[in-house]
Amino acid sequence: MSEQEQHQAKDDLGTRFVHTGQERDPATGAITPPVYRAVSFHQPDPFHAHGFDYSRSGNPTRAALEGALAELEGGVRGFAFASGNQALTASLLLLKTGDHVLVTRDCQGGTQRLFRAVLDRFGLHATYVDTDDLEQLERALRPTTRALLIENYSNPFLRVTDVALLAEWAHTRNLLVMVDNTFLTPAGQTPLRLGADLVIHSATKMMAGHADVTAGVVTAREETWAGPLYTVQNATGGILSPDDSYQVLRGLHTLPLRLERAAAGAGALAEWLRGQDEVAELFYPGLVGHPGHALARRTTRTFGTIVTLRLRRPESASAFVEALRLVQVSAGFGGTETTLSVAALHCHGALTDEERAERGITPAVMRFSVGLEDPSDIIADVGRALAAARRAS
Repeated sequence: MSEQEQHQAKDDLGTRFVHTGQERDPATGAITPPVYRAVSFHQPDPFHAHGFDYSRSGNPTRAALEGALAELEGGVRGFAFASGNQALTASLLLLKTGDHVLVTRDCQGGTQRLFRAVLDRFGLHATYVDTDDLEQLERALRPTTRALLIENYSNPFLRVTDVALLAEWAHTRNLLVMVDNTFLTPAGQTPLRLGADLVIHSATKMMAGHADVTAGVVTAREETWAGPLYTVQNATGGILSPDDSYQVLRGLHTLPLRLERAAAGAGALAEWLRGQDEVAELFYPGLVGHPGHALARRTTRTFGTIVTLRLRRPESASAFVEALRLVQVSAGFGGTETTLSVAALHCHGALTDEERAERGITPAVMRFSVGLEDPSDIIADVGRALAAARRAS
C-alpha cells in the first residue's frame, strides 16, 4: 500500500468502523443492533426454509458482526467463534490428513501447541519458518505443502512479513494463505486486500478491546473458502454467543481510535526504552533500527501497540516484574490497560524448554501491550522497574 493510499484509507477509517454493522433494526428502528438470545426461530414455511432457524447455524447478532467483518476486511463472509484458537482451528480444518503447513516461526505459543497436541495426531503437520525469508520458505516446501500461515506482526519479536509478496509466491504454488492479524487488527492492515485468502484474529484482544470477552474471527476473501469454512463452523459448533458478538461489534466501532492512542503510547515507550542500560534488545517496528521498519511503514497503517524487550541480566527479571505497580502482569493483551507478559511463562508457556531456547525466548524477554494511559505514567512505572532490576543485579 502506497503512502498516498494509506493516507486516503486513514481519512475515512473512523467513519467506516463506526457505521459498519450499525444498520437500523427494521422492526424497531434501533440504531444499535439488538442482542438476539433466541436459540430457535419460527419457520412459517419449513419446506422452503429461509433466514434463521437454529442459533448454531446462524444468529442475527452474530450475523451483524460477521457482516461488519466482511465489509471492513474486504472479504465475502466473516465468521465469529468462541475464541481465537477456535477460529484458527476452524481455518486449519479446511485442510486434510497428510497436508503440510508452513507457519511463521515466531508465532504465539498456542499455535504450536495446537499442532503438537491435536493436529499432529490427525496427520496435519507444520514446519516453522521465518516468513520474512523467502529462501527459507522455498527450502521448507514439501510436495504435501498446502498452506501458509503468517503471523503479522509476529509474537513476541514483532518480525514484519510482506503479505502481498508471500501471497503471490504462495498462490503460484497453489497454497492457501492464512494471516493471523491479531496484533495489527483490521484498522492496522487488511491482509485480504493484499492477497491473503483468510484473515484470523483473536478478537479477545485489541478488536474487542476491553479484556471482558473471549472471541475469535475469520474472514474469507472468496466464496471458495467461505462455503467450506461455514460448514466447519456449523458442524463443529464453536460459535460466538449473541452477547459476546455484541461486545465485539461494539469494540469495532472504537477500534481505530483506541489503536491510534495505544500505538502512540507504545512508540513513546519504545523510544524511551532505547536509551536504557538494562535493556539488551528492543523490538518495535516503529523504531528506525527495527529490521522490518521500512516494510511496516510501507504496508501497514500502524506500528502497533506491542513493545518487546530483553533484559540485559536474566537474573533481574523477577525484580523487574515485582516492581511494576501500574502495569498489570498478565497473559492477555489488547485491553485499555497496559499489561506485561513474561514471554517464557505466558504467551509461550505452551512451548517446551527446547522450543523456547531455539526461538530465543528466555525469562528475560518481556512483552508489553500498551494501553490508553498517559504514556508518561507508563514510562515512570517501567523506569522504577528497571531501577529495581539494576539494584538486583
